[in-house]
Amino acid sequence: MKKLDKKIGLAGAGNMGSAVFEGLLRKSMISAAQVWVYDTLTDRKESFAREWKAKTAQSIPELAGKTRLILLAFKPQDLPASAADFKRGLTESHTVISILAGISIEVLRKQLGDKPRIVRAMPNLGAKVGAGITAVTGGDQQSLEEAEFIFSGCGLTLRLEEAYFDCVTALSGSGPAYYFLLMEMMAAEGVRAGLTPAQAKMLAVQTAAGAGLLAASSSEEPAVLREKVTSKGGTTEAALGVLEQAKIRDIFHSAIQAAVERGRKLGGR
Repeated sequence: MKKLDKKIGLAGAGNMGSAVFEGLLRKSMISAAQVWVYDTLTDRKESFAREWKAKTAQSIPELAGKTRLILLAFKPQDLPASAADFKRGLTESHTVISILAGISIEVLRKQLGDKPRIVRAMPNLGAKVGAGITAVTGGDQQSLEEAEFIFSGCGLTLRLEEAYFDCVTALSGSGPAYYFLLMEMMAAEGVRAGLTPAQAKMLAVQTAAGAGLLAASSSEEPAVLREKVTSKGGTTEAALGVLEQAKIRDIFHSAIQAAVERGRKLGGR
């Protein structure tokens, strides 16, 4: 799909929803004339509309009436409060793409009704710089292609069965925060050793960026790349030895499982 000629609605102009639409608009994959935005926070809605010359809807029914494809990008906890308005406005000609963490297509169908086509997606914050990864799932081929088009504006896409989405949310949806924490800790050690915060941040962030680019471009697995950096008897081996002794793999497993369980609770499971 090279072009999407539908009117597109953004329900929730927070970080993630805005990032997805900014990617589309910045790359001229859609025009501002196609975009309508609604948010319960008027300032946020109007700020997005001013920056990107989009139109604002004053209500969910108006957003549904003006568009044929809607991205749900508000907090998952807010779905029940808005469901009745969506159900009233949505028709068989609508496609709804949801990035609400933990909310299954079955729950979306119950909340939004039987009329719209529904795609579930899970992007991440890399979308803000065009380097995100978004998993998509759904039963309608055309709607999946539309979703892939939309998220291709801010990175890569991957089709998966919905059964994997709690894992996806924990791995890639929440994943940027894990890397930010690692950079934060590395920079803090630099400052502790006497570097300025700016120097320490530069070292930590560029190291992370370079490692990511190398892993993405290499045919070798991350484990192999790690082993290549880890010289016998060297400083890297000493550092990794402390992490392994502290059972970092078990800690990380517990962290991912906590994110998975939280996603299930958000979805009422």
